[in-house]
Amino acid sequence: MIKYLIFRTDRIGDFIFSRVLINAIKNKNPDARIDLVCSLYNSQYVKNFTDIENIYVLDKYNFKLMIKNLFKINSINYDYLIILDSKRRSFFFSIPIRAKHKIAVLKDWRPFFLLKLFFHDYLINSEVKSQYDNFITLSNLINLDIKKKINYYENYIGHSKLLIRDNNYLLLHLDEKWFDGYYFSDYERINLNHNNFELFIKTLFKKFKKKIIITSGRFSTSYLDQIIKKNFEKVNSYQYRSIKYKNNLLFFNDLKFEDLELLVKKSCIVFCCEGAISHVSHALNKKTYALIQSDIIGNFWTAHMSKIKLIKRNHINLICKNIMKL
Repeated sequence: MIKYLIFRTDRIGDFIFSRVLINAIKNKNPDARIDLVCSLYNSQYVKNFTDIENIYVLDKYNFKLMIKNLFKINSINYDYLIILDSKRRSFFFSIPIRAKHKIAVLKDWRPFFLLKLFFHDYLINSEVKSQYDNFITLSNLINLDIKKKINYYENYIGHSKLLIRDNNYLLLHLDEKWFDGYYFSDYERINLNHNNFELFIKTLFKKFKKKIIITSGRFSTSYLDQIIKKNFEKVNSYQYRSIKYKNNLLFFNDLKFEDLELLVKKSCIVFCCEGAISHVSHALNKKTYALIQSDIIGNFWTAHMSKIKLIKRNHINLICKNIMKL
């Protein structure tokens, strides 16, 4: 049995993309053992995949757990250790781990002396090429074949308790990437707030002529809180209805990622900032409109996606004008 230890301590979307590598491993070696080192957040989602045998949580604030996991990992003797997340914490944690072949995927931090001492290969995760192409390069290092068409949800047992009867709506995912002060400071500001929310919604109604269901991301934002407070009334513990548009505009709050997946699955169109949701919509073959920072960054994540339409991040007023030109 070939044993793999993969580091993926970042976001859920990154893990979903990594399914291309995990599937390639299983396609070549069905009996291979695949274990993951995860963050506390994404570990709860990774548990939904039956082809992942063991999950180790890497929490830099929990030194006791780190030592405990290190002893567990070193008792297994892995054939391959692969750092996919490019995180420094993953790099340093992996140094004392025993493995026959150790590979680090790096980005802007390259400790060449340590790489030479403790790793057999490394790959620069450059945005010059797409992430899909980077994964092909990685697969060649370990003699795997990555397919163009991947079933991201093979061996998936996650489920949602949401009762959704509709299947003809636009899903609008308003995560923290839409709002000032909650994402990278050098990203173009969209400036969505309660003052221009009505313009945005009217534009979506006019362009797509669909009922709209809004969802939020992992983090609560004051801007979205204001939008909900001024435009919606509570229906139950997680659902809000538009005061103006009634059941044609709904907001679902405090959902698990499995709930979001179900809403994507039932939708006919997804409108979002590029991220985990766009990976899900691609996997489920949904028509998607995604806001990106630039063509280069957009291509990095979406070059393999056939049903995604990219829209450059800009002020919400300009985004509305561009939506009508689609």
